[in-house]
Amino acid sequence: MDKIISFWEKLSNKKKGFLFIGAGISCLAGCLVLLLFTESIFSTVLLYFSLGFNIIGLYILMWIKDRRDKDDKK
Repeated sequence: MDKIISFWEKLSNKKKGFLFIGAGISCLAGCLVLLLFTESIFSTVLLYFSLGFNIIGLYILMWIKDRRDKDDKK
């Protein structure tokens, strides 16, 4: 567990954002597979997870962009 936490702390904010977006995309792909090939309620759960991960990832990336723009103006 300590290795995971230290790995997460070493990542830059941009990589964290892309990691969340990647997780969201993989959840969305899993959701689509389950939706197409089964009638599983789990596809809805994966859809909500993918939306959450993508929103968090995009928020991190937009926060980085906004912070970078403010630094450029100084």
